[in-house]
Amino acid sequence: MPLYQNSSVDSTKLLIGNAKMETSVYASALGSFTWVNMGAGIVNGSAHPFEKYDVQAGNAPDPIEGIARETVTIDCELIEFDLSVLSVLSNGLVTSASTGTVMTLYAGGNTTLTARAYRLTNTRTVSGATKETILTVFKATIDAGPSIAWKSDNDSDPIGVASFTITGEADSTRSVGTQLYTLTKTI
Repeated sequence: MPLYQNSSVDSTKLLIGNAKMETSVYASALGSFTWVNMGAGIVNGSAHPFEKYDVQAGNAPDPIEGIARETVTIDCELIEFDLSVLSVLSNGLVTSASTGTVMTLYAGGNTTLTARAYRLTNTRTVSGATKETILTVFKATIDAGPSIAWKSDNDSDPIGVASFTITGEADSTRSVGTQLYTLTKTI
């Protein structure tokens, strides 16, 4: 019989399942976003990395410590192969165009990235009630991808995935302490 360190688990505090991925044109006002669903896929993870700094004294305690830089990162994969979505995700690095029944993605030569907002929404049912956890990143650009993993026709899971990594930076138009992201949870 196992030995448990806690006597119970509060199921209302569990984050179960994955998230819907959405993006919007960057806007400085939170209510100004127009979200576009990026399609089926999986969020592999999100993180809030930061770099600390300190001023060191050789013969006394460090007099100043703080945060030099903080970001938020999202690592995702899409399984729906939609060139218009891949174009939007690229922050202006690539473009797409449709002519009749053909859509084409164009890349190469663009030198600037246009920041976008990103939102991940996890929806679950707890005791018959719908609960959501929402991560909203205000201002972000793509770091890598979309990188397409081609698969064998005979693979047990033959669907190719388009993976990408996004990094959110502080938005200086917002108040200090609220410049990077929000994480909200229905209670």
